[in-house]
Amino acid sequence: MSSARAHERAAALLERMAAAHPEEAELHLQAATRQRFWAERDREIAERYSPDGR
Repeated sequence: MSSARAHERAAALLERMAAAHPEEAELHLQAATRQRFWAERDREIAERYSPDGR
């Protein structure tokens, strides 16, 4: 689950970068969306294969 948390932190950072740099906002938001997708995948994999779901 630590990798999912890392992806979530990266997404939050990218969203802050989008707000701070409007000229690059779309690219930052696209990257944030990918990070959140990877976070969800990591959570699903952890639930499926980890004995305690972490």
